[in-house]
Amino acid sequence: MSHSLPPEHAVLGPPFDACNELAAAKNANLYRAAMRLSPERQRFFLAAYASMRVIDDIVDDGFLELPDAERDAQREFVLQTIHQWQAQVIAAKADLDNPLPENGPLSSEVYQALRLTLGRSDLPADPWIELADALHRDIAEEPMDEWDDFIAYCEGATAAPASIFVYLLSARYDAEIGYTSPLTNPPLYHARDMAIFCYIIHILRDLPEDIKGPDRLVTIPSEVLIAADITLGEIRNAIGQGKYGDLDYLGKILLEHAWEHFETGQARSGELLSVLDTDEADTLSRLFTVYIELGGAMMENGYAGFLTERDEIMQSTAQNSLPDVKKD
Repeated sequence: MSHSLPPEHAVLGPPFDACNELAAAKNANLYRAAMRLSPERQRFFLAAYASMRVIDDIVDDGFLELPDAERDAQREFVLQTIHQWQAQVIAAKADLDNPLPENGPLSSEVYQALRLTLGRSDLPADPWIELADALHRDIAEEPMDEWDDFIAYCEGATAAPASIFVYLLSARYDAEIGYTSPLTNPPLYHARDMAIFCYIIHILRDLPEDIKGPDRLVTIPSEVLIAADITLGEIRNAIGQGKYGDLDYLGKILLEHAWEHFETGQARSGELLSVLDTDEADTLSRLFTVYIELGGAMMENGYAGFLTERDEIMQSTAQNSLPDVKKD
């Protein structure tokens, strides 16, 4: 029996409305895919996504945007904020009262939503802990020298959140026992490589916007930049001047890495089909198709060709597979 819905949000109610406001703000592909799930799983996704969005925004849109001196002054405070956030997540998983109701980074609404979902599930808090590890790297501004450094960062920054989505695709909800999943392998096993593939495509897709910010917000390892014989400053200049051909080789190197992870990811996500209903399998396929089509467009005419038609390609690939969520 199918449990998925058309791409429009369910009637949520408090405390999930507050989570939806946070989760919907960027209208991400993952959000639009999750809105195809059953109402109970939409609520779990919104609680999880909002709880991660809160701390990610504190680091990416707050701390990392600060000038050098202000970052140095704020570093310990932001690390403490992550520690408080992690304590709230662990307490929500244990179905306990909010340990930091007055000054915790998670609001009372988001905390309660997480407690009602994660706290009534067989999903461990591991994805949140792994995200915290990745954010510690960001705050410490650890250099991303080698490809292995990039993969280690991806484990928490993209694979861990994606594993929650995989869990929810397979999970079933019972009012008495909560959320349970029949997966025999950890969700991360199925999510990891496709998440890394999607993340590399995401980096290439958003590079014209990300390069406008500080260098530390661009997650391309030095090893790749050296291989492509280009610097972040030269990338910034090439994009600013529309000299996209200068970026073709960089795109080629990153796309080769992406498709390597795609092969493993496709096989492991294919193993999910035995436990997914038709609509759930369709939702997973739609999410992947957005990034596969973007990657295909980058391969077909080269990365320079993609950048030339970037806005049009982005709009068509996303809307074809994951139309915008309908709202009343």
